[in-house]
Amino acid sequence: MKRYFRIFNLLVILSILFASSLVLSNGLQKFAAYLEKNGTIVAGISQEDIDELYQLYEQYYGSFDPLFEKPYVEALVMKRLLEDKSIDYLSTAEGLSLEDFRSSHSDVSEDEMREYYENNRQQIQEEAYVDFDYAVFETEEKAKEFYNRANEVGFEKAVQELSEASPSELLDTDTYLGLKKSETSEAFVNVLFTPSEKPLRMHTTDNASFVFYIRNLNDLSTFEKFKDSPMYEEVMSSLSENKFQKYVEEKISTENIKFIVPSQYAIWFDMVQNVPAEKLAEKYYSSVFDKSGNLLSVEPLEISGFITVIEDAKLDEKYKKEYELAIKKLYDMGYKSFLVLTRLRNFDNSENVVLEYNVELSKILIGYIKNGDTLSVLQYIYSNLSELEELSNSENPEIRQKALEYLYKMNKILGDEESSKKYLEKLNQENPNYSVEDEE
Repeated sequence: MKRYFRIFNLLVILSILFASSLVLSNGLQKFAAYLEKNGTIVAGISQEDIDELYQLYEQYYGSFDPLFEKPYVEALVMKRLLEDKSIDYLSTAEGLSLEDFRSSHSDVSEDEMREYYENNRQQIQEEAYVDFDYAVFETEEKAKEFYNRANEVGFEKAVQELSEASPSELLDTDTYLGLKKSETSEAFVNVLFTPSEKPLRMHTTDNASFVFYIRNLNDLSTFEKFKDSPMYEEVMSSLSENKFQKYVEEKISTENIKFIVPSQYAIWFDMVQNVPAEKLAEKYYSSVFDKSGNLLSVEPLEISGFITVIEDAKLDEKYKKEYELAIKKLYDMGYKSFLVLTRLRNFDNSENVVLEYNVELSKILIGYIKNGDTLSVLQYIYSNLSELEELSNSENPEIRQKALEYLYKMNKILGDEESSKKYLEKLNQENPNYSVEDEE
């Protein structure tokens, strides 16, 4: 269910609002999170700044689970926005514009580039690239005739002649610029990337015969060739950014600048700063549980954060009691999203939980089916229909009727009119006043 398990694929895209209501004042400006130096607020993020970015993010990706997805992304964005504020602060402290501040602390010399090349030469050579023209023929004999003619008059002239005289013999011809070795099918690596003084090359596969005209082959075998390649600028840009980020991080540390976020986001903020999950479990245990493993916190984001840490650190068995208590607490607080119910079902398969899980699952599956993506969720559809069928025979009329409702909806969206009609009739027989609303 990739749509609902994608937090870690969403790093570094846009910025999002944190839902906290922590509001502090610095003169007339209110902040939701801020930079602090020696006990003084030096910069912060306003609610309005974050709201605007949040709306853009939500428009692009849609909604997130409020407990297990959204707070991670929110914490990531708090970090990114506070880093931007710290750069503003540091540049002002040095009396430089943002542009001058960045350039003065990110310059990469040719000696540094040469050192990078020598240290990564083998990896770099995997990015060798070639520019070439090609012509495709049905038989090796036709390709050989064209190859000989191209040797005499040149590739372009030979293509022109054949296109006019016998166009049916030429299956395809085109130019390809910048094909990387790492992206090339193994069958063509040798013919395209082996250095040779002859630009014309011929290669036959089971399906066709090819004639290639190598315009430019850069195997990146020397620093000079690396310098002449587009990769040089890409690497320089990456090294420059890394150098700048390292300088900013060091300055933040030496200037004793602290990033202050709402307490319920503290564990999530540590996550996005790549603090190991094992350390986070140790750090936050006492704020969420007492020494006997009983819950202390009633803050849902702290609880969901600790659950996430336990999972990331693979400490489910060590903290089995705490893990189950935390999930059950979220459920009892009214949080019944798919991700909460999925976790709850690991140790609670009561009828109510199984029903609520399958209702949420049905809603997700209906979205996939509407988008024509049925095959990717086929196994979930089978299990969903099977469990709903079982629930439709429950002794509890409320559970039975809700199961019938979603059996009707699932079969309808799957195009099984006969089954959907059967379940709707059965539902109406049980409760003529039952109202069924189609999923949007």
